[in-house]
Amino acid sequence: MKMTEKNNYKKKEKLAEAEDYYQKGLVYAQESDADGAIECWQKALKLNPDHFKALYDMGNAYYIGKGNFEKALPFWEKALKINPEGVDVLYNIGNAYREEGEYDQALEYYKKILEITPEDHESWNNMANTYNMKGETEQAIQCWKKAVEIKPNKVETWFNLAVKYRELKKYNQALEYCQKVLEIRPGIREAQRLFDTIKREKS
Repeated sequence: MKMTEKNNYKKKEKLAEAEDYYQKGLVYAQESDADGAIECWQKALKLNPDHFKALYDMGNAYYIGKGNFEKALPFWEKALKINPEGVDVLYNIGNAYREEGEYDQALEYYKKILEITPEDHESWNNMANTYNMKGETEQAIQCWKKAVEIKPNKVETWFNLAVKYRELKKYNQALEYCQKVLEIRPGIREAQRLFDTIKREKS
């Protein structure tokens, strides 16, 4: 066997072994054993440092499994270097920043997703929620409106708009959006209560 062939064979062996460890890690993850998953994925990444899914899932294990954003972020960032358009990675970083109260950073990542997939309902909704947390009402409303353009049957978004317009004492708009919720899904008690409350406050 020539040297290059031997090297190629060894490389393939390492990649196959890395994949085995990655798959074992998934089994631990399905059993909610973050430590077991991390141990397997560390071995996978030692053999194949550019294993995108292992990097992504390591980030998830550290953040979702163990609540450690500082340890999760470098794995997600390395995954993005391999695939800058990894939307799931961008989501998780954005959501993690939002949960950590780092709203401006969260918005940056949601905007990156929208550069890749402009009609991504979830990102428009996440941006709206983030602007709302920042107290930037007008931006939140515009993002929710964009979200319902994309998915008109998403009752949660219509409900958020109704709540926000009620807070602004714009009762006609609030009633309109609340009515939309009840048209899409009749019998939602929370929406009916809000509708009745807005009518009382308006009169």
